[in-house]
Amino acid sequence: MKRFVVVSLTLAGLCALCLADAPLTKRALRFRAANSDDARQWQQKAREKLFALMMGGRRPDRVPLDAQLPKREELAGTNYTLQELTFQTLPDRRVHCWLTMPKNAKRGATPAMLALHGHGGTGEKAVRGEGIYWYGKALAERGYVVIAPDIGSHELQHKDWTLMGQRTWDAMVCVDYLCSLPEVDKTRIGTAGLSLGGETVMYVAALDTRIKVAVSSGWLTRLDNMKNRHCPCWNFPGLEENFDFSDIFALVAPRALVIENGLKEKAPGGFPTELARAAFEEIQAAYKVLGVENKVTLDVHDGGHVFHGTVAMEWIERELR
Repeated sequence: MKRFVVVSLTLAGLCALCLADAPLTKRALRFRAANSDDARQWQQKAREKLFALMMGGRRPDRVPLDAQLPKREELAGTNYTLQELTFQTLPDRRVHCWLTMPKNAKRGATPAMLALHGHGGTGEKAVRGEGIYWYGKALAERGYVVIAPDIGSHELQHKDWTLMGQRTWDAMVCVDYLCSLPEVDKTRIGTAGLSLGGETVMYVAALDTRIKVAVSSGWLTRLDNMKNRHCPCWNFPGLEENFDFSDIFALVAPRALVIENGLKEKAPGGFPTELARAAFEEIQAAYKVLGVENKVTLDVHDGGHVFHGTVAMEWIERELR
């Protein structure tokens, strides 16, 4: 008589097993470097490819910022001021942002953070600490200059661009603006974001080496998982033929990287830790090749699709203070 063993798997666990055993994508630019020289050459090639795929064929030219500040608030009981502003990111495009500035900011000595919201959020929600975007206000209270752009638009302005390219470039020009402020120490700039914000953090930190520490929350997964009940705005032609998300995160090395995923995240429609752990092993390989294994960590917390922040804030303080 034959005996059968029945194994029960959660949907997320089954997804993790299937994706771990199956070829993920073509991944022509998968990170495979065996030494630091190969890794740096790969990073240069991969960055050029991402700019080409995302932003109209090449890295865009910088334009004069032409910053306009429509509103400034003195917030009673706080150690910072709040400004609403816009500035040019392309000749025909402006980005809308919110900025906090410590009241005691010292010239050239103040660290800064780019805070990025998720779907349904705004830059204002981040700096005012509304709901799940509490981290923008928390960073302001800790004495950082904080800039928080609106990156949630689903309207594509240029047909040869992508939505993620548009969002990423707007965020990168926010770093330009931070560097233009006399109070900001240009060597101490980081970024943090949740969900769509965590995705944008990935691209900004991958493409802009001025970022010294990056916190990507509620985002790390496998590309194939994103095809199941996620907003399709993440995808664009050429992405999966060349990369998985672990490869893009590998572009952040050797700079500090914190990734957060919650145990309550489930597939479909979520970012389960089973997939995050598998992807994180590939990211770790890039940091190992570059000799900086201590510069990357995966914070698996007990929550769901939230910005956890416990480990993240420690790392931001360590890297930028």
